Amino acid sequence: MTLETLADKEDVKKIFGRDLTPDEEARVGAILDKASELFRSASGQQFTEGRSTVRLKVNGGRVYLRQRKVAEVHSVRDDTGRTVPHTLLGQWLTVPRRSHSFVIVDYSHGGDVPDLVRLTIADVARQVLSINPNAAEGVTQYSETTGPFTDQYTYATWAQGGSTRLAPDDLAVAQSFKVKIPNVWVQSA
Repeated sequence: MTLETLADKEDVKKIFGRDLTPDEEARVGAILDKASELFRSASGQQFTEGRSTVRLKVNGGRVYLRQRKVAEVHSVRDDTGRTVPHTLLGQWLTVPRRSHSFVIVDYSHGGDVPDLVRLTIADVARQVLSINPNAAEGVTQYSETTGPFTDQYTYATWAQGGSTRLAPDDLAVAQSFKVKIPNVWVQSA
């Protein structure tokens, strides 16, 4: 299943502040595809509209749906296939089941891609398209001397080889969207 990209060519143009060159036009689609999938993997979120079927452990009569934003719950079933009544509140699904049992939830989620995600992906594409040719060749350091002047360059590890990667700051943004599943503690009297 191929998901839509989290940014488009127009977003990259805005980040650059100019039109793309013919070479950049030819490469930008593949870069946006890969950057979007890397961001999804690091964040654990799809962001765009989608549908998931997941098997979740019940804890205190509740389960947490990880993909944001939940649009609709199509069905909730137990492991034998029987329909389980449920109530949805935000990301939480309340079900009349004991802790440690499981339910299978089919739900739709996603919607508009958050601006921070869209702009981060567009900036990743800008970074890849702007990588110095020496770094793209795999060079880690480069110096050039002209008369008494010397220019020295050290290229970031993520830039070496010129492949599409999330730089440390981009990875931090992606991980900020990662769902930290809250625990429900049930104490008997």
